[in-house]
Amino acid sequence: MINQQGFTLVELMVVIAIIAMLSAIGLPGYQRYLDKAAMTDMLQMLTPYKSAVELCALQQGEVKACHAGTSGIPESMTSRYVERVTVQDGVISLTGRQALQGLALTLTPGRHGTGLRWSSACQATENAGHLVGPCQGLFRMDHGRE
Repeated sequence: MINQQGFTLVELMVVIAIIAMLSAIGLPGYQRYLDKAAMTDMLQMLTPYKSAVELCALQQGEVKACHAGTSGIPESMTSRYVERVTVQDGVISLTGRQALQGLALTLTPGRHGTGLRWSSACQATENAGHLVGPCQGLFRMDHGRE
């Protein structure tokens, strides 16, 4: 009898097929996880601007006087996934980069009683179209339903 050493070609092909199937299932889920993590960075960048615009609107009596660099609203900052933040007339706009390249988020304040009601809009280029759904899920700030 001859002792068999190593793996046969069929055994190696079965292992490669299993790895390919697991990769096909796992990689899209991992990509969604990375996209949501990047959007969390965008959410963290948004928070101080949103609070500052709310304070500015309270102090000034309107959001039209609320711009980046004035009334306690920070100048444009960047992070790993946010290329630019702008505030004009109280409207906050964030532009993504790296994993969020092609994604733009806009938050618009509107008067509601004595406070502000925010509405969000996510726009993406054709290459970043897969980011719109997670963006809308994370940044749903409009409370129009009563």
